Amino acid sequence: MNLFIVEDSILIQNRLVRFIEEIPGMHVVGVSADIRSAYEGVMRHNTDAMILDLQLGEESGLTLLREIKKTRPEIKVVVLTNHSTEDYRTQALRAGADGFLDKSRDFGEIPAYLMRWQGPDFNSQIN
Repeated sequence: MNLFIVEDSILIQNRLVRFIEEIPGMHVVGVSADIRSAYEGVMRHNTDAMILDLQLGEESGLTLLREIKKTRPEIKVVVLTNHSTEDYRTQALRAGADGFLDKSRDFGEIPAYLMRWQGPDFNSQIN
């Protein structure tokens, strides 16, 4: 599974890459801290899934989420944020997020999401 990470914190980026590289079959194909380069990277690579932060400097990850789901709805997106209020959760799910996790509480659940998407039905979902 090819995964793209959209996160503006270098520390979190590095932690995610190390974490994900330990999962068999997972490949980080790109990392970006802003919406424009993230969108270009996701489109350029054969991206299957994305980890997306909601707060990207002055930009909102919701903007990117809506655009990705409009152009490539098959890409699975898990939002990973410190802004885990019910309002943000609702907005993210309405925009097409396939999962919503709190950075401080749910970080350890990322592999479970990704492995579930990578399961035997995954290839039939993206073809």
